[in-house]
Amino acid sequence: MFNIEDIIGDIVYIDFQDNSIYNEIGVSNDINHFLVKGYDHIGIWLAHPKLYRKKDKKELLDANFLVSWNNVKNIMHYPNREGYDFPSEFDKDIGFKTTKDKK
Repeated sequence: MFNIEDIIGDIVYIDFQDNSIYNEIGVSNDINHFLVKGYDHIGIWLAHPKLYRKKDKKELLDANFLVSWNNVKNIMHYPNREGYDFPSEFDKDIGFKTTKDKK
């Protein structure tokens, strides 16, 4: 079974109901592949593909934006495709292990 948690940190294709509403924040209509940063009850958080400071077009800013669920028509994930599917941040071995954890 596939869960939405599996796409966090991956690049997915998103088909919007109305993608023109993102033009104001610099996301053009021809961009449909996005890095998923997270999700909540309101929608899906995506990494902004190319956000520059207005004064200096050379400085790329790190930014995320929210797409509400009612504006998502389709999401397509590419499992095991190189460059699109990355290891889940939830599957990392971080922290201490006890002998009880190893069983």
